[in-house]
Amino acid sequence: MTSAATQPIEQAPEEPVEGVVLVADPSREVQDLAVVGPATLDPSSLESWLAGLHPLHRAGRSAATWRAYASDLAHFATWCSRQGVTPLPAEPGTVLGYLHAHGEALSLSTLQRRLAAISVAHRLIDAPSPTTSETVRLAWSGLRRTHGPRRTVRKVDAVLTTTLAQLVAPLGESAMDIRDRALLVMGFAGAFRRSELAGLNLADITVTDDGLRISVRSSKTDQEGQGRIIGLPYGSHRATCPVRSWLTWAAILDQHGISEGPAFRSFTKAGRSLKPRGMTGEAIAEVVKRRAAAVGIDPTSVAGHSLRAGFITSAARAGVPDRTIMRQSGHRSPASLSAYVREGTLFQDNAAAHVGL
Repeated sequence: MTSAATQPIEQAPEEPVEGVVLVADPSREVQDLAVVGPATLDPSSLESWLAGLHPLHRAGRSAATWRAYASDLAHFATWCSRQGVTPLPAEPGTVLGYLHAHGEALSLSTLQRRLAAISVAHRLIDAPSPTTSETVRLAWSGLRRTHGPRRTVRKVDAVLTTTLAQLVAPLGESAMDIRDRALLVMGFAGAFRRSELAGLNLADITVTDDGLRISVRSSKTDQEGQGRIIGLPYGSHRATCPVRSWLTWAAILDQHGISEGPAFRSFTKAGRSLKPRGMTGEAIAEVVKRRAAAVGIDPTSVAGHSLRAGFITSAARAGVPDRTIMRQSGHRSPASLSAYVREGTLFQDNAAAHVGL
């Protein structure tokens, strides 16, 4: 008599046990999840390889992160090819050589992202990651100590409330002016990242009696795609009111018969008609720069991030509590907000103002 422990799988009962889902071919499911390395390591092949991963593998990171990984891996693979070494799987010495070769030329943040891409690629093919070796860890620690203190991150100026009013003041009634006004004012009031603005669809924006209810479906710090809801209330001034700015732009979209898809769209070169595709984050940054230049502000001093930084700084100066700012900006901890708050309150209750200078 065959014991239950040794009973062959073919003798399993035909009727499924309640609460248990039977898989027709479990081995096939495992095979589908197994990852085979890319056939070649050129940029397009790497992007195709990562784009073709099983959804369960890709779900933990955003599409933008996977694209960045593809670019980072391509850079690493190109360097490896010139050195005559294998990039995948790579030896710790290979990664060590890559860090030495690029430690001076690339920023620490770029190198850190490259290491992350290399690590993820090795984990995908179930190979030991060379980035975890002690030699690579020591080299990375040395780079941070050597280059970290003297490398400064380029900071753009914050577009404060007064600057925002200056940017939108010259805007008229053309469709492009109306779009840019809504883009600038909503970008500021929502403390949006440029990628979040670019990712908004018409279905994400609802007009209520109190203002705009906006669903942010994904963002840089929301890799799991849980999303968040924020509100944009009516403003006291028509020129900088996010609700009225949006309603005016929504009317333009309605005139063009657009009722779904991207909320902010590109124009043709002449500015006469709208394109079906949405704006990119880079295009949004260009709007900020172009409108800044039009009012005499150095366009190199601002970027898409200036709107987000300006809102946080302005709110901090107005005495808005950190937790309230974070609810709007999507920051997960007060520590990540502290740099903006320090800048915004630099001259508020400043000790040097009370010593009789």
